[in-house]
Amino acid sequence: MNNQQTPLEKLISDKERITRQCKRQEQKLDEDFSYIQENAGSLLLSGLSSLLFPSDKSAAKAKDKGETPATMTGQPSFALGLPDYLSIMKGMIPIAWDIAQPFIMTWGIKKAKKWFSNLLFKKKK
Repeated sequence: MNNQQTPLEKLISDKERITRQCKRQEQKLDEDFSYIQENAGSLLLSGLSSLLFPSDKSAAKAKDKGETPATMTGQPSFALGLPDYLSIMKGMIPIAWDIAQPFIMTWGIKKAKKWFSNLLFKKKK
């Protein structure tokens, strides 16, 4: 019995192994993307809320155990200050303007229409 493979057989077996690994990775990615698509709204809101309003629940649990949040997670803890909130708000201004613009335009058009109709069709007393 000769267990050694020829170079061609070795390449074929490597190709099959890599193909199987690629299919497995593709399935995992498909599952992850479908999860993200199904839960995009809640993931986005939870991410924003945890960024803007960090909770102290993990810190309270860590204090009960005598740990600091930094030693509990293995990462340094940080608190958001006023400059951080201001920079976040500065980044949101263009988005807020894009959202508010149609409402402002609609309000302005209604006011102009009302003013113009009052000007033309003024009731005489």
